[in-house]
Amino acid sequence: MKRRPAFLCSVFVAVSLAAGAAAASASFDANAAKSLFETHCSRCHPLDRPLRKTKDRASWQKTVDRMKGYAGGTLGDPEAQMIVEYLSRVRGPANP
Repeated sequence: MKRRPAFLCSVFVAVSLAAGAAAASASFDANAAKSLFETHCSRCHPLDRPLRKTKDRASWQKTVDRMKGYAGGTLGDPEAQMIVEYLSRVRGPANP
């Protein structure tokens, strides 16, 4: 198997992630994401707790990944990604 230079692999991964994020953003259902957020996040804390914060997408991803660990397997990756997208849109840096 032929090895490719590391930078080409990094470029491919970055382009793939950007394309995936754009596709997810294009098909985003805000009402479904809000419902998931309200249903899952309110199990452990009041909803105003995360809604008082302003974070970028990477920070919301870290927070949701951490909270997923507390959810005991009740929150899957697709649902978590919808919640990250929702929080990024309503509580991202451009939406304080």
